[in-house]
Amino acid sequence: MIARFLSAALLAAAALSLPVAAQVAPAANYTDMWYLPSESGWGVSFTQHTGSNQVFAVWYTYDPRQPDPTSPGGFKPLWIVMPGGTWTTPTSITGSVYVTNGQPFTQSGSNTQLTSVGSFTFSFSSASAGTFAYTIAAPTGLASSDPAFGLPSMSGSKSIQRQSF
Repeated sequence: MIARFLSAALLAAAALSLPVAAQVAPAANYTDMWYLPSESGWGVSFTQHTGSNQVFAVWYTYDPRQPDPTSPGGFKPLWIVMPGGTWTTPTSITGSVYVTNGQPFTQSGSNTQLTSVGSFTFSFSSASAGTFAYTIAAPTGLASSDPAFGLPSMSGSKSIQRQSF
């Protein structure tokens, strides 16, 4: 009897000690491509893994450090990734973000670098609309070979909606 009581008490204590975010389940599956129609050229790929509530998000934007010589006035692509996050409410997730680089998939080997540069927050007002907030600030003292070297600080938020196909 005492063993059952202690077991139940330990389980209850363990459940209470879990972070609140671990207990939050998302309100919907937000997996899709998201963008702001009035700002073509950038977007977010948001993939929500069923069952684990984990997310992988990629912000496809343009790198202000790298002008594209093939497109006057344009810049080369930049991907900033959020491989995870914490659901803070059923409609909001926040996670750390990284700039990466590597080599083409057609080449063997691996020399990928990953540098933490900030955070994303996605707050969904419905299954088809929400807000994407970002704070990007590369750490100081990076080597010039680091993928985040020279990345300017950026922060803001944008209304987003599901991309209709």
